[in-house]
Amino acid sequence: MSLHFKKLNSNSAQAKKMVVLSHGYGADCSDLLSIGEYWQRFLPDFCFVAPNAPTPCQISPSGFEWFDLMQTSQEKIIEEFQSSLKLLDQFINTQLKEEGLEKKDLYLMGFSQGTMMSLQLALSYKDPIAGVLGYSGKVYDFNFLEKNINSQCPILLLHGTTDTVIPLEEMYASYELLKKKSIDIEYKIFENCGHSITPEGLSAGLNFLKLKVDL
Repeated sequence: MSLHFKKLNSNSAQAKKMVVLSHGYGADCSDLLSIGEYWQRFLPDFCFVAPNAPTPCQISPSGFEWFDLMQTSQEKIIEEFQSSLKLLDQFINTQLKEEGLEKKDLYLMGFSQGTMMSLQLALSYKDPIAGVLGYSGKVYDFNFLEKNINSQCPILLLHGTTDTVIPLEEMYASYELLKKKSIDIEYKIFENCGHSITPEGLSAGLNFLKLKVDL
């Protein structure tokens, strides 16, 4: 199975970095593409790729899910999580190969459930990637993540104080877990921000990419 996706090619002859944008529960590949369009104004050598999650969402048929959060069986959720991780990994490898890039040239950006995917996948790689931007998300399952950490990379978590979907405390718990693993992780908190990405959050993400990149 291949993932449907939308892509913004770099504005240069050869892309030097790739950002994979993973949407949240019930959204689709168009949801985050406008962020790539904004960031690319300042990062013309970047290409941006936004895949659909593999499964139609149970509560939003027009959107997609990486794994079913309505599922009552935790074992079943982890099985779906693993399946989606494998598909996303295959997708990313194909995209990197087409652009002539390596894992060190890769950034993963996610929103909500897409953040869960991005954190899990990035840390499972044997070859470290360039970094992870996680908006309004968390580590989904601590045990599952801890069993699969094979590398480290810079991580920035961004979260709102009034997020009722994934409360701020859950982001803090994820931060503490990863910090204890000596992972290079930071966070930024946005006042009066719910489960969304603010203009300030976009700027913080852009600064993360600009500071970490070596073009």
